[in-house]
Amino acid sequence: MTRASQAPSDPVRDVTDEDRRQLSDLYRVHHKIIWRTLRRMGFNPESAADFTQQAYLIALERLAYIFPGSEKAFLFSTAIFFGRTALRKERRLELSEEVDLGSDLGASAAQLTNRQFALQVLDRVLGSMAPDLITVFSLYEIEGMTAPEISELLGIPVGTVASRLRRARDAFRSKTQHLDQALKSSPAADPHHSLTSSQIVTLEKQP
Repeated sequence: MTRASQAPSDPVRDVTDEDRRQLSDLYRVHHKIIWRTLRRMGFNPESAADFTQQAYLIALERLAYIFPGSEKAFLFSTAIFFGRTALRKERRLELSEEVDLGSDLGASAAQLTNRQFALQVLDRVLGSMAPDLITVFSLYEIEGMTAPEISELLGIPVGTVASRLRRARDAFRSKTQHLDQALKSSPAADPHHSLTSSQIVTLEKQP
């Protein structure tokens, strides 16, 4: 979290009007991608917003010590740090591969559009994956960032990004296929709601 900071041990200085103006600009540009990534880690909208806000408050205090051009990396890594800490303290209810992945979707699938269905599937599948894999998968496949950009943002080698992305894709494809089979066997199954992993990601990107 301190990779983008020049002097993390320096005392916090008084916040100026220029700091607030700069932070307002940073909020307008970056807060949505931070919030979306936290949501895909499994947090509800309120918790994702809270962690995002905490990251910006810390950035406001540390703004003088963040390397110019590294503000996004600082904000993102700080918010992810809060999220991962919360996940370690309060383990989320993990979804069972045998039962839970398709438990609620089959009954309501007939009432959903393809996009709504894809969003529910995406949320369900990502919620069963490891946070490190979710982060890289979301940034690359959904946010459209490159591996070097993700490497800079997360402070990890490009090779690690590639490795996590490969594992995330394998896990996403496997879990999507498993869920699709579970839905097809449901009495309320809708034949129109049979989407591949690539179709789900494409539909999620649509406005």
